Amino acid sequence: MAAREILDQIDSSWYSKLNPRWMDLLGDYVGKELFIIDGDAICQQALNDPLLALGKPQDSSFQLLHAVWSVEKLVSEFVSRRCNFEIAFFERNEYLTLYGSSDTSPFVVSSRRLARTILKIHLQKLGIPVTTFENPVDGKWPMCMLCNDGSQFAAVDCDDVTANAVLLQRHFIFTMMSNGVAVVSLEATEFRGSKIISFVYEQNLHLKTQKNLMDLMIKCGKKSLKFLPKKPRGSTGSSRTFDTQVIEPWAQAAAHEYFQASPPDTTNDALFAIFLLHLVVLPYIPIGDRSQRPVMIHPELDSNLRDHVMPKLFDSFQHGLTKHGAERRPDIDGRVFLNLLLAFTNDPTPDEDLSVLLGPGPADGAKSLSVSLHQHVESGRLSFCPAALRDALSQWRHDEVDIAPPSSGEVSLRLLPFHNDVFGECLKPIHLSSEVAPSADTSDSPSSSSSSESSSEDEWENFSTSQKSGWFTNTTTFTDSQHWHNTRKITTEAFKERRLVLYGERRDDDQPLRKEDLVQAGRRKERIYQRLMRDIHRHATTLTGAKGAPLQRVVIPMAKRLIKDLPTEKEPSSRRRPSLQSPPMNPKSKKEPKVQQPKLNSTEKLRQKIKDEKAIKTLSESEVWWKQQLAQMEKLPTLERKAELLGRIQRNAKRMEDPWLRTETLLYQVHLDVSRWIYDSENGEARVQAQYCVSILRAASEIHNIGVASDAAKTFLRSLFDAIGLSDLEILKPSSAKATETTKKLLTFQPIRFAHRDRSKPPLYPFLKLPSHIIEFQLEHYGVYMDRSVDGQYDSRVSFVPDAWQRNVLDRLDKRESVLVVAPTSAGKTFISYYAMEQVLRESDDGVVVYVAPTKPLVNQIVAEISARFEKDLRSGTVWAAHTRDWRVHEPHKCQILVTVPEMLAIMLLSPVLAATWVPRLRWIVLDEIHTIGQQEGGAVWEQLLLFAPCPIIGLSATIGNPEEFSQWLGSVQEQHGFQYALIQHKHRYSHLRKFTYSMSREPIEFKGLSSEPPPVVHPIHIHPMSVLFSGTRVMPEDLALESADCLTLFRAMLKVADGSPEKQAQLAELEPRKFFTGSHGRLLNQRDVLDYEAKLKSLLADWSKEREAYVKILRPIGEALSQGHGECEAMPDQKGVYMNLIHVVHDLQRRGNLPAIFFNFDRHGCEKLARCLLEELKTAETKWKESSPQWQNKLAKWEAWVATSKQRQRASERAKKAKPQEDEISMEAKSWEESFDPDDPLPEFSFAGPWTSYSKAELEEDIDDLKWAGVQQWAMDALKVGIAVHHAGMNRRYRTLIESLFRVGFVRVVIATGTLALGINMPVKTSVFVGDSVYLTALTYRQCAGRAGRRGMDLLGNVVFYGIPMERIHRIMTSKVPPLTGNMPLTTTLSLRLCNLLYGSQQAPSAVNAINSVLRLPQLSLASNIVRDEVLHHLRFSIDYLRRTNLLSVKGEPLIMFPLVAHLYHTEPSNLALVALLQGGVLHRICASIDLNPIDTKRNLVAVLSHLFARRMLPRLYSGEGALARLRPPKSPSRIILPPLSTDAFRTLSEHNDLILETFRGYARSYATQYLSESPDDTLPLSKESLAGTTGPEAPFMLSLRRKAVKVDATSTFVANSGVTDSSLKTVTDLARTTRSGLHLDKNAIPGLDDYLALDGRVANGYILDYFTHGQVKVLIEANGIRRSDVWFLLQEFSLAMATLQTGLEHYMKAAAANPSLESESSDEGDDEGDDNWDEGRSGSKGDTLEPGVTSTFPGKPEGLSDEDWQVYRAVVLTKREFDEKFKAMWA
Repeated sequence: MAAREILDQIDSSWYSKLNPRWMDLLGDYVGKELFIIDGDAICQQALNDPLLALGKPQDSSFQLLHAVWSVEKLVSEFVSRRCNFEIAFFERNEYLTLYGSSDTSPFVVSSRRLARTILKIHLQKLGIPVTTFENPVDGKWPMCMLCNDGSQFAAVDCDDVTANAVLLQRHFIFTMMSNGVAVVSLEATEFRGSKIISFVYEQNLHLKTQKNLMDLMIKCGKKSLKFLPKKPRGSTGSSRTFDTQVIEPWAQAAAHEYFQASPPDTTNDALFAIFLLHLVVLPYIPIGDRSQRPVMIHPELDSNLRDHVMPKLFDSFQHGLTKHGAERRPDIDGRVFLNLLLAFTNDPTPDEDLSVLLGPGPADGAKSLSVSLHQHVESGRLSFCPAALRDALSQWRHDEVDIAPPSSGEVSLRLLPFHNDVFGECLKPIHLSSEVAPSADTSDSPSSSSSSESSSEDEWENFSTSQKSGWFTNTTTFTDSQHWHNTRKITTEAFKERRLVLYGERRDDDQPLRKEDLVQAGRRKERIYQRLMRDIHRHATTLTGAKGAPLQRVVIPMAKRLIKDLPTEKEPSSRRRPSLQSPPMNPKSKKEPKVQQPKLNSTEKLRQKIKDEKAIKTLSESEVWWKQQLAQMEKLPTLERKAELLGRIQRNAKRMEDPWLRTETLLYQVHLDVSRWIYDSENGEARVQAQYCVSILRAASEIHNIGVASDAAKTFLRSLFDAIGLSDLEILKPSSAKATETTKKLLTFQPIRFAHRDRSKPPLYPFLKLPSHIIEFQLEHYGVYMDRSVDGQYDSRVSFVPDAWQRNVLDRLDKRESVLVVAPTSAGKTFISYYAMEQVLRESDDGVVVYVAPTKPLVNQIVAEISARFEKDLRSGTVWAAHTRDWRVHEPHKCQILVTVPEMLAIMLLSPVLAATWVPRLRWIVLDEIHTIGQQEGGAVWEQLLLFAPCPIIGLSATIGNPEEFSQWLGSVQEQHGFQYALIQHKHRYSHLRKFTYSMSREPIEFKGLSSEPPPVVHPIHIHPMSVLFSGTRVMPEDLALESADCLTLFRAMLKVADGSPEKQAQLAELEPRKFFTGSHGRLLNQRDVLDYEAKLKSLLADWSKEREAYVKILRPIGEALSQGHGECEAMPDQKGVYMNLIHVVHDLQRRGNLPAIFFNFDRHGCEKLARCLLEELKTAETKWKESSPQWQNKLAKWEAWVATSKQRQRASERAKKAKPQEDEISMEAKSWEESFDPDDPLPEFSFAGPWTSYSKAELEEDIDDLKWAGVQQWAMDALKVGIAVHHAGMNRRYRTLIESLFRVGFVRVVIATGTLALGINMPVKTSVFVGDSVYLTALTYRQCAGRAGRRGMDLLGNVVFYGIPMERIHRIMTSKVPPLTGNMPLTTTLSLRLCNLLYGSQQAPSAVNAINSVLRLPQLSLASNIVRDEVLHHLRFSIDYLRRTNLLSVKGEPLIMFPLVAHLYHTEPSNLALVALLQGGVLHRICASIDLNPIDTKRNLVAVLSHLFARRMLPRLYSGEGALARLRPPKSPSRIILPPLSTDAFRTLSEHNDLILETFRGYARSYATQYLSESPDDTLPLSKESLAGTTGPEAPFMLSLRRKAVKVDATSTFVANSGVTDSSLKTVTDLARTTRSGLHLDKNAIPGLDDYLALDGRVANGYILDYFTHGQVKVLIEANGIRRSDVWFLLQEFSLAMATLQTGLEHYMKAAAANPSLESESSDEGDDEGDDNWDEGRSGSKGDTLEPGVTSTFPGKPEGLSDEDWQVYRAVVLTKREFDEKFKAMWA
């Protein structure tokens, strides 16, 4: 089988089906984890650069310096982002480097081989670990590797050598993936700001189990290695030893190899001599002079060089380098060599002295070279004599065409005039220098400046004239007074109190409506609004506070003042008021500050008297009630039943609010514990002793904290303490204070006798004692119950006792300072937001606090929580409003608390209408989960919010990897805005997280119900945090916390390792627990004590790990000691086993009391499959039990008999009523069990639904009916009945909201979710379970998801379970570090346009002016880069110039009529700008012209073009080759898979537009470089910082010749110019951005270039939108187009949104361009948008029948003043959108 056939078979059966994920490598995947970059992939990236003059056919150049710069530039992209990586070379991978080219001639291959060797040597000297392997071997590899797959060379017509090289690379990728290493495509990698985006191929350990694939891969590897050419071998002669010479040994070896392998030839020997001579010359040539164009030599000589001399020469050099290495990077320059060759061939009378031509330095070097190679000189084959070289080459004389290169100022576009007061002031520092871009015809001309403006105007006139032949060219100024989702004005009746839709993606005005339709639509929306408010209220009732109690609503009176009435300097009222929910006072607390009580008036005194009397009455009632309960308990026969009843009493939250009653129940609990201990059959076992001692100590500690225990109670407890060995504790001692009624009370029960009255006698029960020393006992058993507070003190501002860091936050907020709070989940950050909200509500009636949440589920929760917390009667407006992308409630600009997502707030902050009225009212902006600023999608919006925030901000996060660095940038932003700022960090969780994994059965085990015991083979295995040492980890993340018991076991493990080392034993002696905790004598240990102990242990262990062979002698033994049971874990858990054992894992969690739990799986379809699996297991087990249970059969028979007699009972009841008509009330008999029995209800034995819940069956049935109406699938409702639910963004919103509520009330106890529940959702759980591995299980998501377990005030401990994940991967996850928080370049071209609109539309409102001035004066605009202010201003100025040239901005900075289309699609840049180009160029008009004659093809062609713009999802390079589609497309598939290329018309228009973009930003780059960098030489490599300035000396003729011919560049790197590249020769924006010189930062993603749309790199896009529009089949999209099932809905929705926005944007244009600008829609402008609501509810189906197709209620006909062509485009867009939405609706309806 030929290589091509094997490659096709591998690709079609395996590689094309891998379906890689396009993701952010750092933010979403590896974070700070170690990964590997394939060294050959780095070399390939450099050598395959089309700009590089090295190894190219028909070019003898070897511009190594450019290649070295490219390699350093690529590696520096990873270094600058602080990636943790190493480089690995696999010698088998070199074949793709050598033969991965369109030409595999000897010259090209030898060039690439030598370059690879030199680049490898250079990489080894960069300070980055570089390792070489012969083959990919089994072993412990990092989590992923970046490499190439060679698909760009795998075209059908590639030769066999290239095909085999690609085959070998496929084999390499297979090997890595099957060894558990994910593969990332380096060739596809994009560097966007601080992000690294690429295709990630997930590892698959089970590839080795696929026999057919394994056999094919083995065949592939063997065949490729057999076919590929062997490496060139060196001379077989004896090895030579070189003395210390002037040149390095490798060069001497290369010369020896060349002369030995090549026969004598005068010409060739002379060429070799000149090549050696150029090596001597290079150090004396400045890098700028080495920027040479291609050198023209005699054609025959050139052919001889490429075909014969150069391959042998390069192979000789490569042999020398391979054998001897190099102390420094070899430097070779092919064009300097060729120029030197010309100097000898064209000089008729050369001087005998080389110094005349080259200068003294090179001449001396040539002499030394002759000495070093004297044997070849003496043999006559090597000579550096000019005359001899001239004679040898005289026949190859070639007249050189002496063309001086053009100056650096090739023609560039001049800046068009721009006059704006605000921007003009900001742009002053650069105005004079950049008003005219550098140009050859204007440089040094006195009149150039004066004439620049007029010439620019002329140029603009010509440009405008040429554009007027197109369409949509109306240049009317646009006034932004309308909503983005419709054409209604903001100041009119928009913002209704109902859900609205942004961008109008589902609008009732898609078709004209009749009057009755509007009435029906209004009623429908009112019903929807009522349902929504009902859901919010219900949601709110399930929310709880910090201690698990329901939220108490605070009623806030009207402040009767506005923001404008507040004095500028005023202490917020919230600081002076007492809390409305102050905690109970502890009379024993020494930390409570003395607060001067305010004087009470007569009314307040009366209220206080009534309150005191009520307290006394309550105490009396509690005493009576408690004695009744005691009497009832005393009647119970066993201690267990008494304890059970006591537990129910203690769960009565209302009763337990009484401190005396709570104390009494705890005392009785101690009495029962002692009694049960005494009668326990294993009472002497250490385990039993620890169990009862912990229970007694917990109760006693709580009694002490309550502080109302009587003296009798204290005496009882102190006696017990003395008996069990806790006499040293200084708690619960009788008080010396004056006795009160409470302290005088005796015990209300007779406690059990546990000791002799005579203390001299032996113990009555010897086993009543601690199982170990009190310190060790607390560490081992009591750690969960230790006091967790950190400097907690009473504070009247909040209703709990805040820690020191929390009080610091309160103080900062009271001073109106910005804060960034970084604290782990469960630490207690929640109160901060609500404190700010209450502060704003109290200080005024129009101040606004905006809460920004990253996800819609979090928005829903916050809305419900605000609704539950606050009530305030406002005369106009509401307390709160919600505003997301697809719904909103209440009026966002008429509320005091706005809950929204980042995109919506950014729109409002940049709204001109709101700038003067709403923005000045902002008091706080709360940015929850602020770390999402670092995400690939949407991160730039967060950065913009920080830049434009007009008020102090509150940033909250639990997972910021670099808080200090991020804080430094954020502080500079806040300082520029005039706000004080502080970073507040708290590093410790309140509750610990205990980690487990589960063993798995390899055979199916039947589930028999919840009352049965879980199978022993499926059981939890504890994971000690420090067991990660076994995997070789040396550096621990700060948040890898240890419980107190973990500290003790670690100490003991270290003690074993220290055996035999007196030094280590002495170090550990200081950490012996009894000695270390000496200072805690007389008190219980607390969390702070344990934290200190943990820190000391870790510090000592870190010191030990630095020792030689530390892993073998120290770390591995400790890791092994702490890894007991880990061997039972599956090394390669498979998916089948995960599903098969899941029911037993959940069963075990339920038996251990570890439910509720969230099971995290990061695949939406996987979540649903897991839920169905659990449901099926429960149903199957229930059915089997019912079929085999006589008890059930008997009960069912009785019920059926009861049902059969229902009519008889009904008649008897009616007769009874008639017999006693005079009685008002008829005594009702108790209901029988048959009345509530339903045989179809799940049995508790086979249901995980919570047994203790107020949620009734009737409520469940009602909710399920609602879900049916909303279209929720039946299996999801069946799962809900048994307490199982699925939560991901693709599920119905109403369903998600319901399960969040049911989870909190305790009915749903098993939720299977993606990351939707990772961000701050109030769903407290006992256990977080990670089900299966995923590329999305990163350091960040692990911490977010695990943090859901163990919430402060509710759980003492959280559990984290890893299920179906290899132990090695678990260790890697646990030790992973959160990646540093990075940002994006926020100043885009569209944002520049929106800022101009903000200024113009707001009439330069102060808030708008301040925002722009503050941002443009920042020393560092972006967190992501080192772009300085002047560079930002240049970028802004040239962005403005581009906007002017595209008819989007006027000379005064006024937005023109096409603004809505660009601004509303801001998130799609540059697609939005490309769309304008297509409209203005008439491309869409020509497509839509046939909408009436050929509607099918017209709509398809329109969708095809829009898919290129708004649904551009790139396919892997595998699909780019010729014939790839035929090989990879499934047979008979209706999908074309590959998006057809742009039409010739569209391609030409976008190419012209791209040229305009290129010229505009080329002007920016050169303008900035000329003004700021002209005096700064660009002669230093980017990473190694090696300088190539050249050695200064006398100017020799050859050097002067090079300088005269050198190309001059301003913005392009001189290293790139080494290949002859100039500023003007760059043809793409991508090349312009990636070749800039040092000191100039040109971000490709901040330039609206269209290179990707023009497919200039040969890659192809996925045509999934066009395919779906054609066939409408979701299944085909998944199977053929490779769209993941979980992504389909969202991708289709995004395109639907883009279509809707396009339609709305066109309507904005048409309205402004129409003859009647006051045109208004008569229809409702607000549509029902929810995916779970029916679009057509209450709609008539017979409207608009006589109207033209494609019209809407806004435009029922073509408006006056609009061209027929423009109208056709609008109609085509409307019709296409309708058809697409109909198919989209059919998917989810």
